[in-house]
Amino acid sequence: MPAQEKDSPNRQDQRSEATRKRICKATIACLDRHGYAETSFARVQEQAGLSRGAITHHFPSKESLVAATAMELLANALEPVEQRRTQAAPTPVRDLILQAWDRVVNSSGGRAMVEILVACRSDRALHAQLEDQLHDWDRQSRASITRNYIGEDAEDAELLWSITRNFLRGLILHEQFTGDPAYLARMVDRFARMMEAELHPLPPDK
Repeated sequence: MPAQEKDSPNRQDQRSEATRKRICKATIACLDRHGYAETSFARVQEQAGLSRGAITHHFPSKESLVAATAMELLANALEPVEQRRTQAAPTPVRDLILQAWDRVVNSSGGRAMVEILVACRSDRALHAQLEDQLHDWDRQSRASITRNYIGEDAEDAELLWSITRNFLRGLILHEQFTGDPAYLARMVDRFARMMEAELHPLPPDK
């Protein structure tokens, strides 16, 4: 019995974390399908299959829910450039950009993140919760790229990757003008080939 009692808080923590992830996953789906303005506790509740109380226990406001979801998405968004931990050399730049588009930006989570960033411009409460975290994430992203790639210098690599991130996010909005996924894919590939001439992988021993 004592061993079971000792394990209980850990199991509770695991269940709590699983519930938080389930809620964030449902929020991503709602943001992608309905947009920020139409994402509500009721819709997240329906999508997650949880009670409203279970959601508000973890997230007392819509802003806190969306902010937590944004941080989950941003953590995943660092993955394409954080490869040196698992492989000997950085991914070629063209492949890196295509992977960032396919796996991160042009996804339910990527579209949800665009909704959140646009909402931050007018929702002051949301912006207040995310401002510092967004700035921290931007610094992490720029630091990650300079550990693996270089342009004319390290600062140029940061600038080029920031341009890339903004270009890819902008395509999510541009899709409303074209409605043609194949055309967007051609734009990404053409941009990636242009960027390949400017941004270069560092040798493995750097």
